[in-house]
Amino acid sequence: MQVRDSVGGGSNTSTALQVPRGHTFQLTDIVVQNPQGDAGTLVVSSGRDAPVLRLAMENFRDSDYHFVTPIMVSAGGKVTMTVDCRKVGKPVNAPTPSRCSESLFLGGTMKTDTAD
Repeated sequence: MQVRDSVGGGSNTSTALQVPRGHTFQLTDIVVQNPQGDAGTLVVSSGRDAPVLRLAMENFRDSDYHFVTPIMVSAGGKVTMTVDCRKVGKPVNAPTPSRCSESLFLGGTMKTDTAD
């Protein structure tokens, strides 16, 4: 999933995953990418807007996070990424893009809920 945001326009949020009714998502892996070297804030949230990661984009290009204990996202919950762009980066030997552009990859297991 990719989120693009312009400088000074406020933040943009996109949903990477919506957990269907009767299921729980066990989030175990997050990979975030900042290939342009943009500056700003990136927030990955789970469930009901609970922040999981809050990152300064100028501190990474590619970064991965792995959780031994899964983050549980229940039915109806979402995993989202919010980007607030402060400065668009300039890729090496390429023209400067007009907007920040960050990507998110999720890993985990979608489980069917069972009655106890």
